[in-house]
Amino acid sequence: MNLKKIIKEELENYDDTVTQVEFQDELIQLSSQERDMVRGMLEDSLGEKRELEEAFDYKGIPELKADGFFGKMMKYFKRLFTDKASTFLINASAAETKDTIELIKVMDPNDMTGVFNPRAMYLGGAIDFATDAVGWRTQMEEYFGENNVVKEERLARLVLTGEWDTKGISEPAILNPLRAETVREEDVEFNDLFGKWKSDSLKDDEMQTFREKIRQNIILQDLRMLDICDTNLLRYDGKAGAGTLGEAQLSALKNQQIFLWVTDGMKISNVSPWLLPAVTKICIDDEIWELIKHFK
Repeated sequence: MNLKKIIKEELENYDDTVTQVEFQDELIQLSSQERDMVRGMLEDSLGEKRELEEAFDYKGIPELKADGFFGKMMKYFKRLFTDKASTFLINASAAETKDTIELIKVMDPNDMTGVFNPRAMYLGGAIDFATDAVGWRTQMEEYFGENNVVKEERLARLVLTGEWDTKGISEPAILNPLRAETVREEDVEFNDLFGKWKSDSLKDDEMQTFREKIRQNIILQDLRMLDICDTNLLRYDGKAGAGTLGEAQLSALKNQQIFLWVTDGMKISNVSPWLLPAVTKICIDDEIWELIKHFK
């Protein structure tokens, strides 16, 4: 008889069909305070689960009931989760419980475990199909202040030659790709081609011109900005395209911090499993401001 079977016999309405990702999607909907409560209960339960698993491994006879230990946990979790998600937490092994605790820490904007103060931070996220690509980036620049924003001649030298001059810039330096992608505003031909691309009406010869303009005036410049950063603040709102996701993978390969800002109704299940293991912090909606206050 194993631990899962014992728990199944003890609990009513037991349902173990929920997946880990489904549970995580429910977890992300909780407030920071509620996640802290869940984390505390899981930490309290971890020792119990380990003792039970060791007892089964060595064919001991564990004192399982403990005044309905798992039943009490179930009642507690059902105040916050669906029956399926509550059962997932109860049913989880000690190792799975530890993983959940670690995930909650990653989602805690005030838990700085494994996080360093950024020296240069890239503002990654959707542009082409974003509802407002400018607004949130402007808010970030205003929050940190004028002395942190990389712009004008300093930015031009960086994106055109790769030269990075830190003299007089406060940390974290804020790298906003929209400040470098001036082709979007200044190049009439680009804007015409961009409109045709969005409407899927580009001709073959126009596509070649469009690709070259994208490569020279956006991709190369963005990558030079990202290259000097140690942190990628990535706004994940469901509008991000290949460019944003490609930058995220580069950040992972370069061992940069990735602050994943999940907003506009996005869930953990919407995030690529290729990206999640590399994420340093996950912030939901306005919790991003609670995180970045540690770096001002």
